Amino acid sequence: MERVAGRLAQLPRERAQLLPALHLVQEELGWIPRPAMRLVAAHLRLTEAQVYGPATFYTEFRLTPPPRTLITWCSGPSCRIVGGERIKEALEAVLGCRLGQNGPDDRYGLWLGQCNGTCERAPQVWLDGRVVGPLSLTEAVRLALRVREGQAPPPPPAGALETAPAVRRRDEPGPEAQP
Repeated sequence: MERVAGRLAQLPRERAQLLPALHLVQEELGWIPRPAMRLVAAHLRLTEAQVYGPATFYTEFRLTPPPRTLITWCSGPSCRIVGGERIKEALEAVLGCRLGQNGPDDRYGLWLGQCNGTCERAPQVWLDGRVVGPLSLTEAVRLALRVREGQAPPPPPAGALETAPAVRRRDEPGPEAQP
């Protein structure tokens, strides 16, 4: 929390800085824990409820730590039409967590994604930000089993698209730290 407090001190103590402050916390920690909300409230002279409301309203803010491996299920119409709902149900069954949850010890999570325009690969998921698809039900189960068992996720297929940087835990080095 010391790092967060130091960064918050750089923001003006104005109510209008609430969303920038929440973004700052998430950028620093990878998520927004309750103690950080208290720091934001104190810095901006707001109540905790005034901070909690926007933190829970906006879907980009995370109130739980990101998992080490993130599977994001595409909820777009193209994916749904070609069996995406069955893919989601299979992932939930194998992973033992529902959409929007992390598995044990935050080793993996299954989160909701919105259509990103790569519909030619439907049905698809994003594995740590990379499109994996089109997926058959069997391929989805294999992927979930590997993730659940802690095996290295399969390498991205040739030509895989990275749609957005994967959410990364801040307690682990990112790709920029790799030699």
